[in-house]
Amino acid sequence: MLSSTLPLVSNSPSAVPVIDSHRIIRAVASSTAIETGQGIQELEAQLQTDSRFSALDLATPSAA
Repeated sequence: MLSSTLPLVSNSPSAVPVIDSHRIIRAVASSTAIETGQGIQELEAQLQTDSRFSALDLATPSAA
């Protein structure tokens, strides 16, 4: 049973969070560092310079 009083779905379309690429890179790097034992800064540097997928954008909910 869920004990949170927060709504599961936002009622406001303006509540779409801004996606910050640096925060995503940091999250991926820290998760990978935990699993592999590598340093977070080293992994962040690799992710920031890896341009294989630079033309792709993250999927985001539409504001419509």
